[in-house]
Amino acid sequence: MSFSEPRLENPATKFIEFRDGKFQYYNKETEKNVIIDLPIYFVVLDELSTISGFCEKTKSGIYSNEVHRIIDEVMNVRTFKGGEQIIGLYKDISDAVARLGGKFTKSVYALLINQSGGENEFVNFKFRGAAFSSWLDKKFNPEKHAVGIEETIEGTKGKTVYQVPIFKSYRLTPELIEQATAMDKQLQSYLKVYKSNQAEKEKAPEEVVEVVPEEVIEGVYPGNGQFIKSSKDKIVAQSKTNEDIDTDLPWK
Repeated sequence: MSFSEPRLENPATKFIEFRDGKFQYYNKETEKNVIIDLPIYFVVLDELSTISGFCEKTKSGIYSNEVHRIIDEVMNVRTFKGGEQIIGLYKDISDAVARLGGKFTKSVYALLINQSGGENEFVNFKFRGAAFSSWLDKKFNPEKHAVGIEETIEGTKGKTVYQVPIFKSYRLTPELIEQATAMDKQLQSYLKVYKSNQAEKEKAPEEVVEVVPEEVIEGVYPGNGQFIKSSKDKIVAQSKTNEDIDTDLPWK
């Protein structure tokens, strides 16, 4: 970092996670988590993969760099405290990451639609566990549709009850396409520099928020078991209601 080359800043204004059955983000000013009520609508700009979770050994959160291709991009997994570090291709380190407490996470950059007609926001969603499984099971291409989350469904494993978000597709408007295109150009400029600087990044990026353990069931991610079938069937059934249907956003 210098005056002529300031620290690289992620262009996303909010980093949203699905925790305890709710979408929420950390507000740095109030130092509190803020709940985002459903429905939520957004346009996907780009998807990357990362690692998040909680390490019992160090009693701290786990984070990693973000990559587009886990098959040939090296992941650098670390803990906030205790100095734990795992480096390598995901297929080579997945077992060690799981033992550490890390979970495969989808990092989705998006244009968050302001339903009241105000300015749309540049945000990032982190989908892991049951939310990641539901994201994989959606029955539409997010590059061609806007995405809506209007409800969650209940899943169970033994005595554990948890919520799963349902993703549905909606028609993209010309205005949204134009805004998303401009926003994505900004994102790709950031990612180009971000990836070129990976070897020099020695500490957690500012936007990473330490994650504490959640009392919810975790779903499938590469190298970590299978999602509960009964819940997966519900997700597929729900998402099929929107398959091949070009639905307008509800306020259009």
